Amino acid sequence: MAAWDTTLIMSDSALRQRKSKRIMQKQTEVKADWISALPDSVLCHILSYLPTKNAVATSLLARRWKLVWTSLQKLYFDDRQSRRLPGMMGDPMPGFEEFVETVLTGTYPTNITTFFVHCSRPVDLSSFHLWVCSAVRRNAREIELYLDQNHRVELPEELYTSVSVEVLKLMSDFVIKVPAGGTSFPNVKILSVQLESPENSLTEKLFCSCPALEELSIQAYLNDEGPTTKFVISSSTLKRCTLWVATEGEMFTQAEYKVRITAPSLERLHIMSDIFGKFVVHDLNSLTDVILDIVYGEWSRVDPNRAIQLLQRLNNTKNLTVSYGVLCALDHAYHIWFPALSHLQHLEVAVGAIGWAVLPVILSSSQNLQSLILRKQSRFEVTEEQFGWIEGDIVPNCLLQHVKKIEIKGVEGDDDELILVDYLLKYSSVLEVMVICFKGSVSKQERRDIGRSILQVQRASNRCKLELV
Repeated sequence: MAAWDTTLIMSDSALRQRKSKRIMQKQTEVKADWISALPDSVLCHILSYLPTKNAVATSLLARRWKLVWTSLQKLYFDDRQSRRLPGMMGDPMPGFEEFVETVLTGTYPTNITTFFVHCSRPVDLSSFHLWVCSAVRRNAREIELYLDQNHRVELPEELYTSVSVEVLKLMSDFVIKVPAGGTSFPNVKILSVQLESPENSLTEKLFCSCPALEELSIQAYLNDEGPTTKFVISSSTLKRCTLWVATEGEMFTQAEYKVRITAPSLERLHIMSDIFGKFVVHDLNSLTDVILDIVYGEWSRVDPNRAIQLLQRLNNTKNLTVSYGVLCALDHAYHIWFPALSHLQHLEVAVGAIGWAVLPVILSSSQNLQSLILRKQSRFEVTEEQFGWIEGDIVPNCLLQHVKKIEIKGVEGDDDELILVDYLLKYSSVLEVMVICFKGSVSKQERRDIGRSILQVQRASNRCKLELV
């Protein structure tokens, strides 16, 4: 009887252990798959952060996930993420077109927010047009297109008249035809275009035909063979503009371009170019931020006075960033005349072998400057004979009354740098902080030595703090 009782007790114990183990296993399974218990809308939102290829692949996880991807509102198609299948270089990517069409037909015909297509290999153009038209008909708000073909491709006509598209990014050189009515992309607020040797008939009409445009980005490539390229940007709604111009020829290029901007609401202007174009601007009364990153050198055949003229037309800006190329052009031209920058509050400028003579002139013209950043070029780009602050007879008024922060980047501990620091600390009467940013090659010991030398410099402002970065 005792043996039977013992066996019974052991059996009951084993049953309880097995039952407890099953309960724990179920709890673990529930915890491990808690994400599947979320509503479809939440799961779809999570999948929207994945490439569409990966989002569709989740249909293989379980029955619960089989149809979640069909409610995606953000579609990203990129053939660079497709599995590389055998095929001749330049041929359409096997399976990519079928995948795009499968997703477009498999997702519910509801509105989508984002439609992104990147084709690094040629695709069937009729299929491409159908994809874009499908996105337009489903009221896509953001469309980004890149198509690497052997020739320029026309955009579908439906895209020009879409009232849903607010963000349009054309990341390759498409054939853009402004409709006869003169209005393109009626509700597009953000427009990015890439243009290769554009015709003036396009650049003079396109940017002026978008009635709701607020942000414009132009990436243009020019060659030496064509006529002068003209960019006409006239908009009462434009707030931010970026113009990036590159030449396809040699360094001593003959390429030329002109830019005319009329934008009373423009707040931010960023110009990047490897040649100095001719700029004519009007009614930039709202402009506050300007970045000028333009190449200019001794070899340049461009009139350096263009830099002075451009600066005069941008004299309402409060924040100005000037590249070393622009400073070189100003250095060659300032002897004639220099504009007053009475509204300027923040100035960032790159200095190197050339430009030290014009820098005091810029500071003297910026009567109300409050913040100054100097970026020193690398050592191999300057010479000891040319580099260094040139002290003038008159101290700029901004240093005496307004400049509160000065930052010097790329410091290596050269004697000419200490001369500059000494001058700025000596005359900046209301300076609150000076930041010294060392070049990465400067050792910790060298930084400490430089810091001790700077601490010994007499300061005009008792409130000035020194920061070594």
